[in-house]
Order: sequence, then structure tokens, then C-alpha cells
Amino acid sequence: MKVEKYVDRINWIDLLELQNKTLEDLILIFHAKHLQRLYIVKNKKPIGVISPQNIIDIFLDKKQMLNAFEFFRNNNYMKCFNVNDNIVDAYYKMRKENIDFIPVCNNNEIIGELNFETLSLKISYIVIKDELTHVYNRKYFEVIIQEYNDFNKPMGIIFIKIDNLPVYEGLYGVEMAEKIIKEFSKTILCSVRKIDFVFRWDNEFRIITFNDLEKSTIIYERLKEKLSKIEINTLHIPFKCCISHVPELLNNILSAVDDCEEKLIERE
Repeated sequence: MKVEKYVDRINWIDLLELQNKTLEDLILIFHAKHLQRLYIVKNKKPIGVISPQNIIDIFLDKKQMLNAFEFFRNNNYMKCFNVNDNIVDAYYKMRKENIDFIPVCNNNEIIGELNFETLSLKISYIVIKDELTHVYNRKYFEVIIQEYNDFNKPMGIIFIKIDNLPVYEGLYGVEMAEKIIKEFSKTILCSVRKIDFVFRWDNEFRIITFNDLEKSTIIYERLKEKLSKIEINTLHIPFKCCISHVPELLNNILSAVDDCEEKLIERE
């Protein structure tokens, strides 16, 4: 997960364009264009920024009539991230150092910025989502089953396990295994409602659907039918599938999860 995927667009102006402008002129440009930030660059490398906070500082220090070129010309460096930096590392660095925003560079040339507020929302998405399929991941499954353990409405628990995935990977490569997983994910998502939860890790999918036993069973049968038709490169992909239910079969979600895990083991 590289920084490059999470870069926000920015506005910038080259230092040479500031030779005949004061800081007040620069601030007027900033307000006229309704900008959040305006970066100053030299040879496309960020050396400074105009933001609401430093505009206040400029006026408090009575520097608004200073020449903008002279004000920034001696700046040769501004802290930035590289496009290949890890996004989680970048997030923790910004959080630790209380950084609200920071430019992002590729080969020392500015391409955008990371904004901590928007990055926090994106990180929360990363934390709960499976990177390959974009369904929920194992960590979020564990959160959900704890949260809904005392839930007093009916819910179905469905487990699906793809058989022999390591064999396909060994014979045909990682791309084949990923293709299988993605096809299962797509088929599952087309077979449940948007309000249902779908989770994935390794070769297993888990589904939580808020329905009575009859409707949960209909979903279960529909899933089995659609998944049984999956063929990739003329290969039929076998799988195991089982269902449990709260409260019609078991009295809580933890018991239902254990029930499905035992059923999968019995079918090995």
C-alpha cells in the first residue's frame, strides 16, 4: 500500500512567477481561487506553502508587503513523502508529529499532498477491508461478531471455503489463485444484499445476513448454485459451504460461528 494511491490534488506556483509579487498579492491569488493551500515550488520541488494559518502569521508579523520571491528564494527544502512510501507508515508519522498536511513527491517533483483528515478516513477503510477483493477482512469479522453477540434479531451465518487453492497457485501461479478468489467474491456479492456483511481471508469467505432461517437458507442455496457454476480457464473450482442461524438453530453468534467451523472441518 503505497502513498501514491492516496495523493490529493494540489495547487502550486513556481518561484520565478513571484519576482514582481508581494506576499499580499500571493494571498489575494489564494483567496480569489478559493484554495486550501498554495504550494511554492522551485524546479517542481516544494519549498514553501501558503495556507490559512501562515496567512494569519504573515499579517500578525506585518510581512504582507514583502516581496514573495525574496521571502521564499532561500528555501531549498520542504519535508515531503515519496510516492513509494508505505501509506500506513506515513499515517503514523503524520499522527505522531501532528502534521495536518504534507506534499508528496516523485523523483523530487511535487505531485500532490497527503491530508491527515482525509487520510484518516481512507486508513479506516484500509483497516477493515480485504485489499484483493474489497470485501471486509478477518479483523472486522472479529469486531462484528463481538458487537452482535447480544443482538436479539435473527441472522444467518454462512461459511464458504475454496478447495485446493494452494494447488491451483502451485500449478498455475499466484495470478490464477487471485483470479479464483476475485470470481468467488464477485459471485457472492451478487448473491447477497448490500446490507449483508461479506468477509474474506485466505481461501475462505464468511457472510452475515440479517434474515430469518427460511430467507437465510434461500440465500445459502442461491450461493451454492451460483458458486457451483464458476469455471476459470475451463477448470471447475470446488468449494465447501455451510450455514448456521441465530436464534433458530443456536442462541448466539459465537456459537453459530463455531458451528460453521465444525461443519467445514467435518467436510474436509
